[in-house]
Amino acid sequence: MTPCQQLLSVLQTEHKTVKSLLTVLNEEREALVQSNVELMEQRTADKQPLIIQLEQLSRQREAVLQSVGFPNDKSGLQAFIDNQPPTEATKLTQLTAAIKQVAAACQEHNQINGGIVNVNRQYLHRAMSILRGRDELDVTAYGPGGEYTNQIVRQPLIGRV
Repeated sequence: MTPCQQLLSVLQTEHKTVKSLLTVLNEEREALVQSNVELMEQRTADKQPLIIQLEQLSRQREAVLQSVGFPNDKSGLQAFIDNQPPTEATKLTQLTAAIKQVAAACQEHNQINGGIVNVNRQYLHRAMSILRGRDELDVTAYGPGGEYTNQIVRQPLIGRV
């Protein structure tokens, strides 16, 4: 197998894997929106092997580039592609562009999912503060000594039940 064929094979597998990751991230978002804990846990578990596989594929891609004397970065990949016959260069260029596009979508979906998790965490934190009698957002109050404070301690709601 030539280095070009090796790289093409690695990139095809990388493209398939990153598409699978995007699917899992979409499913994770649905689970987050629906507050489906069981599905969230499963999707989180599904992401890990895909991420590991992408890291392994990245190392394989770097090894192919190094084996033929190119740097193992973006510039090395582009230089490798530029040194291929037009047909192979076109395939490699299209495949790398497709990978970049899906990877960008993965990054965006992951950030959105992280935002949903953060908002839910903030709501939970706020609810727990209220239940404990510490409303941390109430900053317009005075403490027992007349000092301005946002640490008003009230009787916990849990204790009143």
